Amino acid sequence: MSAVIECFLVALRLGLTSFGGPVAHVSYFREEYVGRLEWITESRFAEIMSLTQFIPGPGSSQLGAAIGYERAGLLGGFATWIGFTLPSALILILVALGVGDLSGDQAQGALRGLKLVALAVVTGALVGMRKSLAPDLRRIILAFLVLVTLWVFSYQWMTVLMITISGAIGVFTLSAGEKIEEQKTGERGLLGWGALFVFFLLLFVSMGGDRGPLAGIYRAGSLVFGGGHVVLPLLQESMVEGGYMPNEVFLGGYGATQGVPGPVFTFAAFLGVKANIFDNPWLGAGAALIAVFLPGMLLLGGTMRIWGRLRGKRWAQRAVNGANAGVVGVLGVALLRMATDQSILTGWIDFGCLAIFFLILRKKFIPVWALVIISATGGALIA
Repeated sequence: MSAVIECFLVALRLGLTSFGGPVAHVSYFREEYVGRLEWITESRFAEIMSLTQFIPGPGSSQLGAAIGYERAGLLGGFATWIGFTLPSALILILVALGVGDLSGDQAQGALRGLKLVALAVVTGALVGMRKSLAPDLRRIILAFLVLVTLWVFSYQWMTVLMITISGAIGVFTLSAGEKIEEQKTGERGLLGWGALFVFFLLLFVSMGGDRGPLAGIYRAGSLVFGGGHVVLPLLQESMVEGGYMPNEVFLGGYGATQGVPGPVFTFAAFLGVKANIFDNPWLGAGAALIAVFLPGMLLLGGTMRIWGRLRGKRWAQRAVNGANAGVVGVLGVALLRMATDQSILTGWIDFGCLAIFFLILRKKFIPVWALVIISATGGALIA
């Protein structure tokens, strides 16, 4: 099996089973790519995760594409993005066409079971990443300070600020560890700068007047930090206030997005159908998906090329160690917010299921995808 096909198939399985939003997706990725497949080290995983926090776009999709790129080059990154995006995009296209109902009792019961699995996966990721990325007292304190700050101040831009501060603290207080060779980009470095040029060019074009629904979708994907849910007001402004669909249709599609696996940005597929782009639901959905994902992927390609030249510097390695400790704090506050969601842990049965799921994943009794199926089935049956 070629590495590109392998990237696609692994990402497709993750796209079918990764519920719970961007933070849960990161935890699923860590379980698969770091733990089971060992395609990437824990430190490199956290390094790329930190990088994706600094740039707009769908963080989990960018992280997956970066891992696919490291595994099999550009085609590997593209195959990983396609595999992770395809399942939820197809479901939302069918919902937009009037096929299927995600609001019934059984669907909601399955979704509740899936949320419990996602919570267990994030808990396991936090335990593992704390051990490897915050192994000493200094980094534990740094992670804890990030957690407390983000819990008190929940603004989306605070995540970027706290990771930046963590990196700066790391430069002055942490050791660099083993020397990391910088990545020689050569001619490929021009591709990175070219990607950044295309990103800003398209953003400039999308800003001028009423450029149509695709321009609004691209603009939303270019300006959003903090994951898929933050893109909602920008898309709503473009689609509803732009007159392409009524607000109740928009909100109905967004509600359906909460019940599907994979990236929230695939909501654009629903919008592409309902906005009647190109007068064809499939072409419209595909164009909308490209428009919302393209800016984040262009930025990822550009910044990874530049970072590849910087990462070999000793000060940069100290910054990475500090930023990685900050990532542990980011994951910790995300876990707290998930745990305090009243729709997940509503009684002792839920707490018991969470403990059992965590133990199953910790001891690797069964793979994550099997636990997802079991939990969803059980939730649907008892709904």
